[in-house]
Amino acid sequence: MRAREAVGPHLGNGTPPPPAPAAREPRMGRSIVTTYAARFASIVAYVALLPIVLHTFGADAYGVYVLTVSVGALFQQDLGIGDATTRFIAVAAGARDPERMRRIASASWAFYLVIAVVMSLATALAFAFTLTHAKDVPADLHATGWILAALGVANVFCMLIFSTNRQILGGLGRLDEVNYLLIGQAALRIVLTVAVCLTDLGIVAVGAVDLAATLAFGVVSFLLRHRRARDVRPTLRGFEWRVFRELFGVSAQLMVLGVASVVIMQVGGILTAVLLPIAFTAVYAAAQRVFLLVKEVTNSLSIAVLPTASMQFGEADHRGNARLYLRGTTLANILMTLVLVPVLAFLPQIMQWWIGPPGIQAALVAQILIVSMFANNNHVLGIPILTAQGSVRGYAILHTVWAVTGCLLAYVLGERMGIAGIALGLTIPVVLLEPLYIRIALRRLSISLRAFVLRCLVAPFAT
Repeated sequence: MRAREAVGPHLGNGTPPPPAPAAREPRMGRSIVTTYAARFASIVAYVALLPIVLHTFGADAYGVYVLTVSVGALFQQDLGIGDATTRFIAVAAGARDPERMRRIASASWAFYLVIAVVMSLATALAFAFTLTHAKDVPADLHATGWILAALGVANVFCMLIFSTNRQILGGLGRLDEVNYLLIGQAALRIVLTVAVCLTDLGIVAVGAVDLAATLAFGVVSFLLRHRRARDVRPTLRGFEWRVFRELFGVSAQLMVLGVASVVIMQVGGILTAVLLPIAFTAVYAAAQRVFLLVKEVTNSLSIAVLPTASMQFGEADHRGNARLYLRGTTLANILMTLVLVPVLAFLPQIMQWWIGPPGIQAALVAQILIVSMFANNNHVLGIPILTAQGSVRGYAILHTVWAVTGCLLAYVLGERMGIAGIALGLTIPVVLLEPLYIRIALRRLSISLRAFVLRCLVAPFAT
């Protein structure tokens, strides 16, 4: 791709240029901080609200709600087009090419229009299957389940239809502003859900709050993109098959990676509903909320890294991305080490205080999931950096193997050991596959094994 000279202070007429290399690290630092804040706000919203909703409406009602949320999450998939959009926008921004950005944005938006309809229909079909096969659902909750399913379908549609705006802003280095919106969305969910519980409006109202928060975020992100990126407005007239094929070439790999990731994260709750009484779904959900909270200690780094890594790739700064992987993985392992011991030591007491007697079972499940992060941590930064290079084929294959074997093991062990077996089955594959993830990252980034071991393993864990 040929770099063009920037004309004046903007790309074209209304879109600011990406930050200069000298200013990029401070900008990425702000993005990391706000990403942490946004992700933690989202997870904390779920963690704080879980006991409130659970005790207000009961384990059975909450179990039905969690089942619909888990199924909906499986289909909130953009098939990898989101990260691909961010990657291509950021590379074009690094090359000072506003026309390229407009074409990418138009191809992305047209795809989201189609996928929003397709995924909404797929969600409806999935609800028709899962709600009729869920175990021990009380008769008075059958109608409630179908209403929550309808809200879940609407949630999937609204999330996808507005997603292009978020990806464009991220690619242009405006990730911190998107994060502020996510923090506001989490605050809105907390306030409205607490109000629903205090007024005892029912579990259906909780699902309605989720939809309202998604819609509010979508509308405001559209207005922000319209203001901040005036020259990167997507239009159907700007759609080009050639650009879409190029975009989908990367997104197809990200699609496999993303679908496998969601299956790994959501299948536990679905298997719990199928194999065990519906009330156990609430217990598994509590454990997974805690796991997600700990996971965000390192996962938030990967979200903030993608725009910067893509801009560096656009400028042919390949050694910069190698340094980014080493520094980021070192930091991720330090952070994980700091939180792991207190979490594992005091988690049973914390969970019992949080949700009552079922907290002991939930703590064991959470501990199994959290320990797996010591393996998972070492490829978290590899995903956005290899995405910036334009290919994550190796990671997509490994994620698929993890998802398939994890589901099979979770089903087998879940029948024998209950919810702890489901968690164990989902974590065993990543421990065995992690050396392959690391090998791919080191080879692609031209990093020696010795440098990785000393920087990313010995230094953080010995300290």
